[in-house]
Amino acid sequence: MKSKNNKLMYVSAAVLAAGAVAGVNTQNAHAAEVQKQADKNAAQKTIDQNQKDLTQTQDQLTKAQAEHDDAVRKTSDAQANVLTADSNNQSAQNVLENTQDQLKTAQDAQAKAQANYDASYENNVKSAQNDVNKANADVQTTQEQINVQNTKQAEALNTRQGQEDALKTNTETLNKTNEEISKTQGQVERAQKTYNDVNKDYQPVKAELDKQTKEVEDAQKAAQENAKELTQAQNDLKTAQDTANKAVETINNAQAKLNNDTEALNGAKIELSSKQKQSSDLTSQRDQVAKELQAAQTKMNTAKAELDADKDAVVNTMVMPQVYKDTVKKWSTRDHTDDYDKEMEAASWIGWTQNEYKHNEAEKNHMVDLKHMSRADQIELNKFGIDLINQLRTQIGVDPWIFNESALDFANAIADRYVKDDWDSDKDGHDSAAINELAHQYGLQSKMHRDGSFSKSGQYYENMMTDRFGQTEATYAQAKRMKADGSTQSLQELAYNVALSYNHSQDNYNNRLDDMDHLKNQVYNTVKRFAFNYNEWLHAYGILSQDFFNYSAKGKNYAAISFNVKPTKDKWGFDDMPIHVVNVHESQVLDPKVFNVNANIPLKDDKSALKKQYTDNLVLVNTLTPKKANLDNQINGLTNDIKGLNTRISDLTKSISDTNKSLTDAKATKADADKKITVLPGRVQELKDKQASLNEAQSKAEADLATYQAKNKDLLAQFNAAKANLDKLTAKLNDLNSAKSKAESAVAESKVNLDKATSELSAISSRLDELKAKLSTAKTIKEQADANLAKAKAAYDEYVSTHKDVIDNLNKANAELADKTKAYNEAKEDAAKTDKEYQAAQDELTKLNNHIEDLSTVITNYESKIKQLNTTINKQKADQKRAALDAQINKALDNVSAPKQAATTTTGVQAGTSSSVASVGAVSTTQRSEVLTNTVVRSNTASVLSPQTKKLVAQANASKNSLPQTGANDKLSVFAALAGLSLASLGLGSLVGDKKRKRN
Repeated sequence: MKSKNNKLMYVSAAVLAAGAVAGVNTQNAHAAEVQKQADKNAAQKTIDQNQKDLTQTQDQLTKAQAEHDDAVRKTSDAQANVLTADSNNQSAQNVLENTQDQLKTAQDAQAKAQANYDASYENNVKSAQNDVNKANADVQTTQEQINVQNTKQAEALNTRQGQEDALKTNTETLNKTNEEISKTQGQVERAQKTYNDVNKDYQPVKAELDKQTKEVEDAQKAAQENAKELTQAQNDLKTAQDTANKAVETINNAQAKLNNDTEALNGAKIELSSKQKQSSDLTSQRDQVAKELQAAQTKMNTAKAELDADKDAVVNTMVMPQVYKDTVKKWSTRDHTDDYDKEMEAASWIGWTQNEYKHNEAEKNHMVDLKHMSRADQIELNKFGIDLINQLRTQIGVDPWIFNESALDFANAIADRYVKDDWDSDKDGHDSAAINELAHQYGLQSKMHRDGSFSKSGQYYENMMTDRFGQTEATYAQAKRMKADGSTQSLQELAYNVALSYNHSQDNYNNRLDDMDHLKNQVYNTVKRFAFNYNEWLHAYGILSQDFFNYSAKGKNYAAISFNVKPTKDKWGFDDMPIHVVNVHESQVLDPKVFNVNANIPLKDDKSALKKQYTDNLVLVNTLTPKKANLDNQINGLTNDIKGLNTRISDLTKSISDTNKSLTDAKATKADADKKITVLPGRVQELKDKQASLNEAQSKAEADLATYQAKNKDLLAQFNAAKANLDKLTAKLNDLNSAKSKAESAVAESKVNLDKATSELSAISSRLDELKAKLSTAKTIKEQADANLAKAKAAYDEYVSTHKDVIDNLNKANAELADKTKAYNEAKEDAAKTDKEYQAAQDELTKLNNHIEDLSTVITNYESKIKQLNTTINKQKADQKRAALDAQINKALDNVSAPKQAATTTTGVQAGTSSSVASVGAVSTTQRSEVLTNTVVRSNTASVLSPQTKKLVAQANASKNSLPQTGANDKLSVFAALAGLSLASLGLGSLVGDKKRKRN
């Protein structure tokens, strides 16, 4: 996609080429303007959307940061819960081990007592008792089975008797039914003969009777159909009259509604016009406020973008858990016992897990020479490290350290002495004598002996971390991965003691070159190790002014950090890189002329002007925003009113249309009803006359039928009686035959059931005889078992009386074993419970840590997105500004009028000069060739034409000359000049000044 600059270059070239632009008319220019406005609106819409996304992302970042901070605070409590749960679990495990030992002792004692006890006597009694129990059970079971069979036998006897009684009853019923069938069959035969005799005389009469009955039915049907038509005609007449009346009412109502709606419509249109004017006025006010708000917002965002520039860099923080602060405070007035070490170690571990260095990829390419470190690199590392320390000092409530030039010189001098002395800090600790000597040289308090020598036993200023050059401690996440991969070391040992190797070339290593990101990582870990160590906290108290270092909690502390690499290997064979953290309290400065307490270096850049710009415009934004919101609300209210009025106008317009249609329909309906009212009365009268004739015919047919029925009354009675008697006897005979069939089935079923009951009774008797024999045998066995049991009990009683001590010991051992088993089971349950609680607490801590890591990633993504959106918005606004310049140039060109005739003379146009116009050459025409000189305007305001340019345009308008070789007018010359103006203002200069163009 071409930029606006490229567009201007293209147009300028077109002016100098063939006259293809000569035919551009007003309509095309208008279309171009419309398109430009659409492009401008689209661009503004994109900017507004990006601004909205920026605000939303900033809100999301704030929310995520708050959630991150809340999770970090919760981690302290979670870690404390883990420690508590771990302690409870360990106690429960100890109890479990003790109860397990006691259980083992009780089991051994019980086994020994059991071995001294002769269980054969007791076993004989148990065996004899089992035999007795079995014999008793056999006797009881057999007796119960006999009882069951006796019950079944009684039931079977009752069943057989019942079946015998049923067979007798069913047989008697069958015999009676056969007798009744024989009697009824004779009656049916006699009744059939009587019916046949009467039926011969009845058939001719029946034929005539059927004929006359049909005539009556036909007459009745004709009368009924005519009556139905008469009723329908009368109903149609009434409906037509009702319809006509309703149509008149509808016409009257519709006309009244039409008048009301027309009046309401005119009122709504007047009100709509008023509301639209109010909305237009308020919209103009709102647009002005919005313009002012946008300008203030732009200035505020510009200032904020610059203020936030530092935020584009990776920000490292150091968080002090509440449990750490509480533990330090708790032991500040107590002697340090073993409990102190345990509690400080636990609190430090929480701090260790919560603080991790954030890498800066760009700084991995910034190599630092540790043997010849530049002052800029020293200052950058000092600002980084001292800021971390001050973060912790602020959180614990003490005054921050001050980065100082003299302190940095002092720290560098200490580092140089470590190199000069080839000091092995792993073996000898601090180079105290050198530090005291240098402190004396820098006008500071020092430890000195009476003979003028400097003390080797201690110093006031240095906290030191001896790192291995190029190596870095593992992160908490890396330690967890190593543990998960099967390391036998504890998580704490992995985190505190594992080192990661150097990752640059061997030449860089040999020359002691390391990247800035890694050095900051080592500084970060130095502060982290000082504060959150696992076995000593004197360095922590030194940098945090706690305990006996509390004299430096208030007042000014001048601080600096320096580095050196030991020239030779240390006693372990490593390349040491001591990091010297030096701080000097103001009370230790003896000679301010030597140690300059005023040569301080700010840790942060001063951006007060930007802050004022941001604050002033923030106030303006906060003022204009509610003002715009108020206008928006008023406009929205009017918009809703206008919308409501438009809806009302639409509804009224539709209502009027619908009412007109209803009026037309009602008039048509009345006309149709009036037509029916004219025709239907004649039809009603016609049907009434016909109904009288039909009624008379129906009466005659009914009378003839009645006369014929009376004449044959006796024959009809005889026929009906004979038929009724025959039907009755026939039905009775059918019922008796059905009853006979059922009785035969019942007799057969009774015989089968009787045979079955007899068979079951026989089987029960046989089983009863078998069980009685079995019962006799079981009673004999029971008597023998009772005798054996009595004998075994006598022998056991004798053993008990002669071995009482052995039995007492066994009973005591069994009771003790039961108690210890119960105690062991309870301890086991407690241990399982505390282990589960510990695991739950550990899982919660892991969950929080994972959540913190996830939120850190989210925060990084949001920060990256904010940076990208700021860049995009700034670029879009620059493009907008450039587009506005193009629009002004095109507008100026459109105002230049076209010449009305061709010129044949040469005309020179000379413009004046000013501070904004460098020169204006002559614009001339010839028959064969031309020299066209563009105007080069040096201006910082591309959107405003200078007076000289306006004069040039006016002179070109006045000219009547044209370019003969192209037919184009002087407007092209002015266009070229303005194109040059645009390009010059954008820093591109003149495109075609003093260049000749050959004729095409």
